[in-house]
Amino acid sequence: MLDGFLAAWVRLRLRYRGLALPLFALPLLPAALLAALGGADRIVLGCALGIGGSLLAARMIRRGRKGDLRRASWLMAVGTGLAAYFAGGMGAILPFVMAAGALFGTRLLYDSLPEAAPPPPPAPPPPPPGPIEEARLRLARVEAVADRLADRRLRGVADAMEGVLDDLTAKPERLPMARRFLNVHLEGLERITERLEAGAAPPEKLPLLLDDLAATARELRERLRREESEALEIQVKVLSDRLREEGYR
Repeated sequence: MLDGFLAAWVRLRLRYRGLALPLFALPLLPAALLAALGGADRIVLGCALGIGGSLLAARMIRRGRKGDLRRASWLMAVGTGLAAYFAGGMGAILPFVMAAGALFGTRLLYDSLPEAAPPPPPAPPPPPPGPIEEARLRLARVEAVADRLADRRLRGVADAMEGVLDDLTAKPERLPMARRFLNVHLEGLERITERLEAGAAPPEKLPLLLDDLAATARELRERLRREESEALEIQVKVLSDRLREEGYR
């Protein structure tokens, strides 16, 4: 039962940490109002400094980061000392005594409380898309326009290029072979799509050009697959020769 009471007390102190400091400076508020009515600017200044120091110290303690208690204690000490000097008229020595009491009293009041957990680091930005992913995004916009315009040839070119991207996704090391295709043909297809979407009338040679682009994409796929087949044949031959040299065949 005692452990539960102590745990509840600690949670209560953590929840309302720092709020007691402005309460200590609360008597300065009516003093400042009365001094303002009486035209005592020096007292008003001292009260304002004392209240402001307590508010800043409370805010810093509620933040609860490493070193905040030490900084809040000094703020409380400075505010208390200035209030005692200007508002209290305590001379040159007693304000330092009051400041020292506020300094050590603030530390004793909140020294047992744990520091707040540091804020989590910001999430790293997502990595930029690779060339294949970027090409897929560009091609998706072309496909969307082709579907809106119900243009079968334009959609056919986009499907053929999509097949090239599928092959490159499976074998990304073949990307240098298709880089010119992605930079030139895909860019040209994007420009054609933009003009068609803007309402341009398709010229007579456009269907032939789209057929050529689709044929080029299919030829590139065939070349990529042919080189994969040749690479496999070379690998089989090398392994067969190795086995023959070691006497297994």
